[in-house]
Amino acid sequence: MNPTTETYDELQRAFEHFNNELFKGRLPRCLITLPRQHDTYGYFSANQFVNLAEGSKGEFCHEIALNPTYFAIRSIPETLSVLVREMVSLDQLLNTAGKPPRRRYRNREWADMCEAIGLMPTDTGKPGGRRVGDSVQTYIIDGGLYDVASAMLVDSDFKLSWVDRFPPQVAQEADDAPTALSSVDAGIDPAPAQGLDNSLANPLDQLKQLDREEGDGGPLLDKESDDVLPSGSKPINPFKPVTDPAPQGADDAPRMKVFAAANTADLAQMGIEPKSVAKNPSKSKYSCTEKSCKGNAWGKPGMRISCMGTDKKPHEPELMVFDGALSQAESPESVEVF
Repeated sequence: MNPTTETYDELQRAFEHFNNELFKGRLPRCLITLPRQHDTYGYFSANQFVNLAEGSKGEFCHEIALNPTYFAIRSIPETLSVLVREMVSLDQLLNTAGKPPRRRYRNREWADMCEAIGLMPTDTGKPGGRRVGDSVQTYIIDGGLYDVASAMLVDSDFKLSWVDRFPPQVAQEADDAPTALSSVDAGIDPAPAQGLDNSLANPLDQLKQLDREEGDGGPLLDKESDDVLPSGSKPINPFKPVTDPAPQGADDAPRMKVFAAANTADLAQMGIEPKSVAKNPSKSKYSCTEKSCKGNAWGKPGMRISCMGTDKKPHEPELMVFDGALSQAESPESVEVF
């Protein structure tokens, strides 16, 4: 048993498969990493590593990062769709004439490239979302090129042998109800809450909500089936496609491939124990009451913080107030730093 070799051999195999099937083999190999970056399924970082080996002449290497926290609670196609969407970022950087977008931003060229290979950009995680912006993810287009290519890989006995035993807890829905675990819900109002909203079945949505409450500043970086439960050497991905109900207000969007999430009992049989995300009570969010400012700060409960605006838009000192004291109509928009 060699967990490191097994894990990275599987991910490299997936990279090579999709490079050949979707990118005609034109992409160079990247360093695939597995960071537990807060609030993201994965990201691409250009020229992140340099080779110090003798005779390498400082050769650079790009990074594609996948967050292993979610491997146990997402299907293989959903997990690998993050790899492929960041392969699109690499393809855009190296093989298009246009100027790469700024950090985190997904532009129209990237969105068109994703859609062309069967991954639909959306800022809501569902059909009908915005295709461009700072918090755009992708979902699998039912019957698209990626759907077909990922099915080929899974059918060839591909597996992700090692998964995190303690993923974020997924809120249980009605029996056999489809659960989409594909993207960040960027449309939730950043008003503070007393705890995690269990109606958010997507664990990444729950972490995004928690991050808004605490103000940790954890950014989304851009630089992201078997019909029976597995045992022994079979893939540890107890997911199967389910029929996708017609989305509301998204008649023109490509049909979304949806996978049913395994329930807690099924996960427990494999030694997987989803954990609730504990809220850190040590930080409170404060907001400036000057409507033109929209400034936010985070600190210990009971702090007295004044705001004078910015260098470009100064204003008279205003006492910042605990965000929970503001009504939804009065709450300034959250200003995030990435």
